[in-house]
Amino acid sequence: MSSFIFILYIFVLFIIFSCCYCQQQQQEDNHFIIRTIEKLPVHTEVINLRRLLLSSNNISDSINVDFSLAKRDEFPYMFFIINHSSRGILTIRKEINRDELCRLRRCRCDTWCDLELEIFINNEQFNIELIIIRIIDKNDHKPQFSSINNQLNLTIVESATIGAMIKLEPAIDYDQGQNGIIGYSLVSLTSLPFSLRYDLIRNDLCLVVEENLDRELISSYLFDIIAYDGDNQTGILHIYLNIDDINDSPPKFNQSIYIINNISENILIDTIIIQVYAIDDDEGINDDPSIF
Repeated sequence: MSSFIFILYIFVLFIIFSCCYCQQQQQEDNHFIIRTIEKLPVHTEVINLRRLLLSSNNISDSINVDFSLAKRDEFPYMFFIINHSSRGILTIRKEINRDELCRLRRCRCDTWCDLELEIFINNEQFNIELIIIRIIDKNDHKPQFSSINNQLNLTIVESATIGAMIKLEPAIDYDQGQNGIIGYSLVSLTSLPFSLRYDLIRNDLCLVVEENLDRELISSYLFDIIAYDGDNQTGILHIYLNIDDINDSPPKFNQSIYIINNISENILIDTIIIQVYAIDDDEGINDDPSIF
């Protein structure tokens, strides 16, 4: 009988120590992620710390507990304040601009823009909690091109081969993910011998030649490039593309045969007896036929 009681005692102790270990491990591994959108007004409530931390630790809400931030004016604590320390109301103290934090590399915007806060709690059962404030992007910017007046003049040589590319500067959108730029499109009233190629990962934008160019048929193109984000906010760039001439057109006379009749044998030197004309579809120095 005594041996049975001893075994039972050992078993109970094992259960108690196991439970204590699990509880401690859970507290160490447990972290709280609070999601809030950027640019909320000052004094907006983010989370009720008392409700969050006490309930998660199975502690009665009636106990006396005070909450405070580990720091005050350092990053990222300067964005928050705890109103009513006993209630633990975490509140926006200063507007959080996620796009500016990303630009300054104060948070990792390729994944999540997370701000870590240590919370001091003056209760004997636990005294420090780590919470993560995850700043959710707000689609408050639209794509914009950097060209003056959203206009860009381009030139491509007439002999450009199919597949030749003109690298373009992409539009800028300070939002992230689906709120940022997700694609581009070409808009034209006429058919274009070009296509648009966009690499979202590399943020590369190129105009690609899809057909042979002929300046003598079409010397320039007018079209628009539209950048759009996940909410269909758009930016527009007006393109004037000039085709640079190559000397690929031979001169042509306005007649294939010229007939001269009745020339006097007494005609004076330097007398003009006929005028001939030649034209060249090329331009510039390529359009200057000489007759010998």
